[in-house]
Amino acid sequence: MKKFIIFVLCFFWSASAFSAGTIDKRVINEMRTTVNKDYLEPVDNAEMIYAGLKTLPELDKALKITKGRDRFYLYYNYAIKSVVPFPQDNKDILGWVEALHKLLTDITKVSEQAELKDFELLDRMMKGMTSKMDKYSGYYSQFEYVEHERDNVIYTLYSDRMIKNILYIKMRTFNKQSAAMVEKSLRENPRAVGVILDFRGNSGGMLNEALKIANMFCENEIITYTAGRDEHSKHYYTAGDKALFTGPMVVMVDGGTASAAEVLAGAFQEQSRAKLIGAHTFGKGTIQNVTEMSNGGKLVLTTEQFFTPSGKVIHKKGIEPDMCLSGKENDVCIRESRLKQDDDIDKAIKLLKNEI
Repeated sequence: MKKFIIFVLCFFWSASAFSAGTIDKRVINEMRTTVNKDYLEPVDNAEMIYAGLKTLPELDKALKITKGRDRFYLYYNYAIKSVVPFPQDNKDILGWVEALHKLLTDITKVSEQAELKDFELLDRMMKGMTSKMDKYSGYYSQFEYVEHERDNVIYTLYSDRMIKNILYIKMRTFNKQSAAMVEKSLRENPRAVGVILDFRGNSGGMLNEALKIANMFCENEIITYTAGRDEHSKHYYTAGDKALFTGPMVVMVDGGTASAAEVLAGAFQEQSRAKLIGAHTFGKGTIQNVTEMSNGGKLVLTTEQFFTPSGKVIHKKGIEPDMCLSGKENDVCIRESRLKQDDDIDKAIKLLKNEI
């Protein structure tokens, strides 16, 4: 009987130790290293980790985790169970990994519910941590992440027509066929003396396609450049030396014009290649990278942002049109959707005719 009791105690001790050991330190290290190295803005490790820890009491209401000046406190049923100091250096990634690993391990030791769901701890933690970042960054478990469907669509909302001698092209996104479709429109309408690109409601899409389109209208000009936290990380995108169309252009924009569409519109405007008409654009000028974690999850981080050729920030600022159709507040064009304003096309035609 005595041997049986010892065996049972050893069994439960081993099971508990094994369960605690399932908190994968590699994943924690990947997360902290990637965020600190690649995220567009510097992070406060203590605040970000605490944001993740605050999600864990959802597994067990008896859990409570608080943050002091230089340490985390773990409570269970109002009794303190663990105190984990911060690393002395906030930039000590390995120190933060060790501290977080110890805290998560201690949680599985004091909470049976957390122990039973230890496979959820890291996923919950990383979701909570990325909640402190910008809205385009995030963590997705291996069961949640899906590639953006827009990138896989072949044909999207694209149309073109000749309005007398002006070629009108409407594009609602950029995907794998966008540049080819614009080229086809230009080649099939060689008599066009002007071009209107309607980017109203265009939420962006594939930057490479937008750059190919820029090559059809610009010659040897900077289209945009990107930069991250490192000042030496600038990357310039320049048009080729032979445009398909060199005549006058007007670009229609509104509050739904975002990302790659803003990049293209801003380049055309600053390089004096086109006049912009409509409303203030959305202001989404960042780039996200996807890192695959060793646990199968995906970490999506904002790592860089776009700038206009002159160096203006697009993100949160947007692009101001040359002709504002939405009215102004504090001398700035109002940001609004103008998709249903059909008479905007007539105004764009009049603006273009002044350039012809």
